[in-house]
Amino acid sequence: MKYILLSADSEPSIYSVPDIVADNLRTYCMEFCDKWLWESPHAAQYRTLIGVAYNEDDFIKYLNTWIFPDEPSVLVETLDWSVIDDAINGRGKLHLPKI
Repeated sequence: MKYILLSADSEPSIYSVPDIVADNLRTYCMEFCDKWLWESPHAAQYRTLIGVAYNEDDFIKYLNTWIFPDEPSVLVETLDWSVIDDAINGRGKLHLPKI
């Protein structure tokens, strides 16, 4: 398992996900956004008249339900944006538990 940082118009959250997801995050995100949300009958609840509406929790639910049910992803921590800003600008570090 590896850590990833996700945010969909909300506070950033750290998730522990299977290594293959972390190593290919763009691929899994694009499959979710560009294909599954539009084509899967299981994603009908996310479709609106003007597009799709979802957040990072929905992506994690997709991974846990349809892609890696035997290797579930979990929320580790939700952060304040200032923590991310400080880490990016060298004013602090993200302290994550060992996996």
